[in-house]
Amino acid sequence: MKFTNVKKLTAGLLALLVLTSCGQMGSGVSIGETQISSAQIQKYVDEILTERAKVDTSQMNLESGAQLSRTQAQFQIITNILDQVIADKKISITPADVAARRAEIVLQQGGEDQMPAALVSASLAPSNLDKYIKIIMISEKLNEAVIAEGATAESAGEVVTKIVTDTAKKLGVSVNERYGKWNPGTASIEEADNTDGAVTPVP
Repeated sequence: MKFTNVKKLTAGLLALLVLTSCGQMGSGVSIGETQISSAQIQKYVDEILTERAKVDTSQMNLESGAQLSRTQAQFQIITNILDQVIADKKISITPADVAARRAEIVLQQGGEDQMPAALVSASLAPSNLDKYIKIIMISEKLNEAVIAEGATAESAGEVVTKIVTDTAKKLGVSVNERYGKWNPGTASIEEADNTDGAVTPVP
């Protein structure tokens, strides 16, 4: 499996989350009873920025500013939603499973010394690598499960989408508006319109 941008790998699942604005200054995101503060999200952003200073990023197209913060907020949300999904589906992914997949990824990247640049390119904090790998494995197992239950390869994505959407609704998810505005039409957190509609883009 090629180690690619976290945003690309999880875009379909990240797009499933039902978010509402949360205005408290210290709040970040919440998923059911789980609270992730804005300070914790910023910690991941800072970790990524620190790692960028250690590698050559001249040929990388990297996220920054509010976009990077939104990606990190979405990442934490999908991690928690999918943990609930596999609990409901009784799907087991052990730390040993994650460690084995991590070893495969390291090998594919050419060794541990190549990992820092790969993580930077993916806008992934090193401390979130195991979560990232688990997301990949959950996605794979969910697709396998729904196909085993009768879905076709073509319809599996839609079935998984509904599973994750239903789980998000059941838990209840909220996001601080500082990370942007939830757009149900595109199923993504978008940059907020700070002009409140006063400025209209030129066609």
